[in-house]
Amino acid sequence: MSIPNHQTREYTGVVLERMKHLPPGGKMGDLPEHLQHPSFVRKGAKKTGGPNMRLLRLKEEEPSLTITAYIFNKFVHPRKDRYITPREAACLQDFPLDYEFKGTLGQVQKQIGNAVPIGLGTAIARKVAEYFVRRNKTGELSIASYFTGAGGLDLGFERASNSQVTFKTLFSTDIEKWAEATIKHNRPEWNFYREDITQLKPEIVKKTIGDRPDIIIGGPPCQPFSVAGKQKAIHDPLGVLYRDFIRHVDALSPEIVIMENVYGMAQVKSANMVEEIRDSFRAIGYDVVHRELMAADYGVPQKRRRLFFVAAKDLHLFQYPEPTHGEVGNLFGLPRYRGVGYALRKLPEAHFNLDKGGQNRMNDG
Repeated sequence: MSIPNHQTREYTGVVLERMKHLPPGGKMGDLPEHLQHPSFVRKGAKKTGGPNMRLLRLKEEEPSLTITAYIFNKFVHPRKDRYITPREAACLQDFPLDYEFKGTLGQVQKQIGNAVPIGLGTAIARKVAEYFVRRNKTGELSIASYFTGAGGLDLGFERASNSQVTFKTLFSTDIEKWAEATIKHNRPEWNFYREDITQLKPEIVKKTIGDRPDIIIGGPPCQPFSVAGKQKAIHDPLGVLYRDFIRHVDALSPEIVIMENVYGMAQVKSANMVEEIRDSFRAIGYDVVHRELMAADYGVPQKRRRLFFVAAKDLHLFQYPEPTHGEVGNLFGLPRYRGVGYALRKLPEAHFNLDKGGQNRMNDG
């Protein structure tokens, strides 16, 4: 089977030397000072400065840190002296091997890094399936998906389908053209519609689905709330798009809503975002509960935290998933977290990606 998005480059010079000196779990600060990036070296009496140039060799037996859209010059392969490929990052996000991401390298990286880990989405979706069984509603359940991106949360629902409940994404939307290309290539039946949600009319969704969806899912842009960013929150136009998401919930009246975001949303100091979201759902007749979940707790080889809001009118019938995996020596006897090696074990060797000049070397300092 041909594996898409699995290209690498030949690294030389100081970049290669750094990688060669990195032990498993090693970071930029573990390198000899002459190999540390100038932006990293701490100077002065208080050793201030850096680390802007991050570097980490993954450990096969441990989960990775959070995969983001900007880690592709950070994570080094656990055994080879090169950065991980987009496909390897996608494996750490639990995507199927044949799921192909479309777009430039930067756009592919963005789609992978911004996605909900599929195993985490599956854990939530299985509990949504139980919710409908408790309500004596089985069979095919329709999903309207917002801020779909590469489709990680949708794929989680797809994977959670069982003999009683089948989840079907019948409408999906995002403003990004490369997300559109990825979804239309891999899941054309999701009926992707590219539009700014502030301009998107609920009637478009109704026309596509034929009636109200059983479930609405989505993750409004998380950059304004990320602990790695400036946390501008509602002062950033992207930070209030959840209001348009809730506007669509009000118009379409699904039975249950799953909204996810970065866990930093609950830590924003400039506004009580969690309470505002709770009040917004309550104003349209939904009870809502939120919880922070970590992907590694559900078998994903990545320590990624996400904040999930679940809104429903029969919320007492929903329960959040309990962890299925844990740290070594955990008190509950759970299987240990899956490591990076578990995710990468089925991949063949990456192939070289030649640029227009026929070169494949990378020698950035």
